[in-house]
Amino acid sequence: MRAKLIIACLLFFVILLPVVGQRPGAYFSVSTNKTFLPGEKIGVHLYATDVTALEFRVYKINDPAAFIEKLESPHGFGHVSEKEQIEVPTLIERFHDWKKDTWWKVRTFFRTQFSSHSRAQIRETQGQALKSKMGSAAVFAQVPVLNSTQLVARWRQEMPPRYISETETVPVSSLAKGLYLLEATDGSLRAYTIVIVSELGVITKTAPGQVLTFSANRQTGEPVSGVEVRVWSDKKENLRLKSDASGLTESPLPEGQYEDVRVVAIHDDDIALTTPESYNLSSKPEQDLTAYVYTDRPVYRPGHTVHFKAILRAFSGERYKVPAGEQVQVLIEDSASKPMLQNNFTVSSFGTIHGDLELPMDAALGYYAITVRWHGTNGFEGSGGFHVEEYKKP
Repeated sequence: MRAKLIIACLLFFVILLPVVGQRPGAYFSVSTNKTFLPGEKIGVHLYATDVTALEFRVYKINDPAAFIEKLESPHGFGHVSEKEQIEVPTLIERFHDWKKDTWWKVRTFFRTQFSSHSRAQIRETQGQALKSKMGSAAVFAQVPVLNSTQLVARWRQEMPPRYISETETVPVSSLAKGLYLLEATDGSLRAYTIVIVSELGVITKTAPGQVLTFSANRQTGEPVSGVEVRVWSDKKENLRLKSDASGLTESPLPEGQYEDVRVVAIHDDDIALTTPESYNLSSKPEQDLTAYVYTDRPVYRPGHTVHFKAILRAFSGERYKVPAGEQVQVLIEDSASKPMLQNNFTVSSFGTIHGDLELPMDAALGYYAITVRWHGTNGFEGSGGFHVEEYKKP
């Protein structure tokens, strides 16, 4: 009977322990906000709550251009490409774990030589001194056969029993030039950030239908020639250029849609990344319009008449022209996105369109959006709006 009771208690704890270990409130994140120079101390911002310890790993990316291209977003880390698989421990990492496990067994043996009361006093003393304590990093040799996933360093950091938000210095003496992936894990959850170590900087200037880049040394400001500059949009490579003696590249853009634009500059082991705004990168600037949309009042009551107007201009090189005679579509939607007006208008000789909207007495209250479209739903859009509110006595 006693044996059955012991077995039942053991089963109870086996079932209970995984639930306790899940820590539903655990959360942590890591991030960087700059490109580091070779030899510069690398700082990583760490935010964590309800986490007792984290293990950090730094990986060297073998193909930076392909890695950046496959990111869901360069500002928020997405999926890792299969080529840069990091979850499988390398041979050199498994050897390091074996040494660590052997040391743990030796240390446990000597700990058992103390009484339980003495061990409790030691743990209490250590617990009072517990802070965000970063351990020394184990640095791994870059041997392709043993370290195919390019694990550079790994260390463990103890966390205080509260939330933490601070910048930690990576305990690695220096990182060579290149693109690195920093991974943090508590054994079940993972967080990632990118670390770039480079002397190369790139400045991007965009205009309708063209892109200009300037590559220079970040320390001296001298232009760098022979830099390979790649322009991506929607994870598709649009341009691949080489900087001249002045560090410049300039090229018209091929036809296509430009969303999620990324410009990557690579020169030997140096790399630079920038993400220019895509609204100014149309491959057909002569078919783009700019518009100012407005109404005669900012707010109306149900039953009132809304008078709206739009002033439109088209691009002609570095100047504007009046798109007289062009057809545009005007869509007005209420606060629930219900269409209230949808008509085509012809641009006047002054480059304007105007119209009226009769609001019904039961019109929905809130913000109404005005959208002016050219070349259908996939073309240019200009926007404005107004509010519909009931009368309120001052």
